[in-house]
Amino acid sequence: MTTSSTDLAQLRRCCPSHDDWRTLAEHLVAEFQAVAAGDVVRELTRARDAVEAFGLETPDQFAVAELMTRHQLLLLTGEARDIARLDPERHVRSDGTA
Repeated sequence: MTTSSTDLAQLRRCCPSHDDWRTLAEHLVAEFQAVAAGDVVRELTRARDAVEAFGLETPDQFAVAELMTRHQLLLLTGEARDIARLDPERHVRSDGTA
């Protein structure tokens, strides 16, 4: 199966930029009405934690976190397929356990 890297590049955004997390959360909750507001906020919080841990500059944090959150919400609603999974592989440890 081959996939195109342009699938993620085509994620829509509600605004060219956001100035704060609350506004971004409100926009995402309004757009993804099929997802519980708590789930939207949870996904945005995970994305925010990731971009902060990665050390992105503040303006970039909002854009990257929005795209990460949108992707996760599209997966939750079934609007996007989860194609980034690998088949798990068993690894035998030195103590003989898997």
